[in-house]
Amino acid sequence: MEKQYSWDELIMDNIQVLPDRDKKEVLNFIEYLKIKENQSFIDYVNRRTEKAVEDRQRGTKFSSLGELQNEYGS
Repeated sequence: MEKQYSWDELIMDNIQVLPDRDKKEVLNFIEYLKIKENQSFIDYVNRRTEKAVEDRQRGTKFSSLGELQNEYGS
């Protein structure tokens, strides 16, 4: 029966055999993914902030933190 590997094990096993130059490239790619993910959240916060300012000017209610978290998660 073939052993099932976790994603972490597969990633680590494959990275360990790379030359240092390629390991650095892997780290750079990981940083890119983190920034990309963070940028998505920043864009969301900026859109919601603009909407909140518009809602306040119209006198409509603010969204609760729970509502915002649910919206972002979907």
